Amino acid sequence: MRKAKPMLRSGIATIGLLFLLFAAGVAASEEAELGEQLFMDNCAECHQPDGHGLAGIYPSLRASEIVRGSGVDVALQLIIGRGEMPSFAEALSAAEMAQLINYVRGVFIGAKEKISAETVAALISQ
Repeated sequence: MRKAKPMLRSGIATIGLLFLLFAAGVAASEEAELGEQLFMDNCAECHQPDGHGLAGIYPSLRASEIVRGSGVDVALQLIIGRGEMPSFAEALSAAEMAQLINYVRGVFIGAKEKISAETVAALISQ
C-alpha cells in the first residue's frame, strides 16, 4: 500500500480546515440573523432598532449597565422582567434567549463572549 505524499496530506488538511472555518462562519452568521430577528420582533418597539431606547421612557441598551455586565445579567432580566419590561420566560425558549442576548451584547456593546442556551436553561430552572 502506498503512503500519501506529505504535500498531498497537507493540502487535504488545509482544505478540511478551510471547510470547518467556513461552516463555523455560516453558523455564526445564521445565529446573528436569528438574534437580530428576535430583537426586532420582541425588543425594538421599546428599545428602538438602534438600541438607543426612548429618553425618559425606555432605556438605551447601549448604555445599560445590565447589558454591559454579562450575558447572565441580561438573561436574568429577560427571565424575571422588571418595571415595564415583561418576563420572556414563557415567550422565548432558552436557545432563543441566548441568540437574542448574544445579538444585543455583540451589536450594541461589542461583547465577544457568548452565553449558551444551556446556561440560560439552567437559570430558567432555578
